Amino acid sequence: MIDLKKAATVFIGRRGENHFRNLEFDVSSLLGDEYPGETLTAIYKRPDGVSYPVTTSYADGILTWSPSATDTLLVGVGQLEIRVTYGEVIGKSARVLTIVEEALADGIAEPPEPPAQEWLNLVLAALAALNVNDTYALLNLTYNLLNDNYTLIGTTHDQMVIMRDTLYTRTGIILNHLHPVETASAPDMASRRASITFTGIAAGNNMVLGSVTYAFVTVLGSPAANTVQVLIQSNLSDTVKKLAEAIRGVQDAVNIAYGSGTNPHSTCTGYWTKQRFSIGDISVAPGESLFLLEKAEDVNNALTLTSTAASAINAFIRMPHLRYVLTGNSTGSGGVNSVRGPLHTILPIGSIVVGGQGEPLIPVPYDCHLVTICRQSDTTEKELDFYISNDEQTFTRISRSTPLGADSSTEAQHVQIAMRQSRVPAGYGLYARIGSNGTSATAYCDLKFTYHLYPAALAANN
Repeated sequence: MIDLKKAATVFIGRRGENHFRNLEFDVSSLLGDEYPGETLTAIYKRPDGVSYPVTTSYADGILTWSPSATDTLLVGVGQLEIRVTYGEVIGKSARVLTIVEEALADGIAEPPEPPAQEWLNLVLAALAALNVNDTYALLNLTYNLLNDNYTLIGTTHDQMVIMRDTLYTRTGIILNHLHPVETASAPDMASRRASITFTGIAAGNNMVLGSVTYAFVTVLGSPAANTVQVLIQSNLSDTVKKLAEAIRGVQDAVNIAYGSGTNPHSTCTGYWTKQRFSIGDISVAPGESLFLLEKAEDVNNALTLTSTAASAINAFIRMPHLRYVLTGNSTGSGGVNSVRGPLHTILPIGSIVVGGQGEPLIPVPYDCHLVTICRQSDTTEKELDFYISNDEQTFTRISRSTPLGADSSTEAQHVQIAMRQSRVPAGYGLYARIGSNGTSATAYCDLKFTYHLYPAALAANN
């Protein structure tokens, strides 16, 4: 039974299933005592973005949906919304995330005729006869022919080299399927990070990031070189979001005006978050914050970060870890009153991109498959929960009660925890909550998170 009072993630079937599952939704909270069951409709948005009403049945406060082959046509994450339509009254449920998983393709081939061993021997003999050097030479010949005839395929030699190298670095052939070979860790000490948290922004305020000044205005004009004008929005949160977009070079002529040399920022990217996060050992309180990341690696030029708006700034540093402070701990024998602490941003919304922050910022799916504990301040037992969100209003938990252990005997000892590789859709942020049986509200864990990237072109093949 799915409770509509809470955001939920529901598995609706494997690709191609037709009316195989019945999903039951408790709609009593939506109907109340005022509206009959006939007022209910369900709108489904498939992973490809196509939305349409689906057939449901209703009885005794329960709405039942049996997904059809049309609903399970595509693998991925979709959404379901249940609505009450009664006269001029329209009510909508919390969004329910739906998941369709891959299935084996139809059209299974016949196995080889017995005896199978003879067939296998023929295959092995053919493979043994291949000359690796000849095959390599053939591939090089093909590539050289393509180089010589690039005009025929409407591209350039340089573009072809980029395409070849990109394909090589993004994919590997493992067990007859495509698999990403790129991983990353957050944080890493290759690029510096900083933060700024705003408590108020007024017309005439600015923020200076490196050589670029971001001016907050009520009417857009024609900014000078190295200046960006950001239109003040109806609330602080939306203004900070627009500032983050301006740093990344998002095109929004209604709200952002770019001067020359500013689109996007040449040395940094910026992402909004309103949850708690950390810059190294420094905990950044929840608020309207920018998470700032240097694009280049292994450089040490000074990076300016100032603002005339009401704000708190943490300057750029190299971070070896993220610090989670266990503020959910409470006094009492054995930590009996301790609970999990608040949500903590690990990877901001949209910050996972192909090619790194210096490339076109194309968000891709990813997963967190390893947690490394760099340091613990005490010997309490700790557990971690993972959540994802694309708006920081609705959070979906994807991993619950992962044990992190209780060893602080050696300062430099690293403990690695393998995670279940739950795929995170492109554009979603990753968040953690940690609890322990301790009694100190200032105890902490220093952590690193390692994740796989799944470029969009490969996601359908995994």
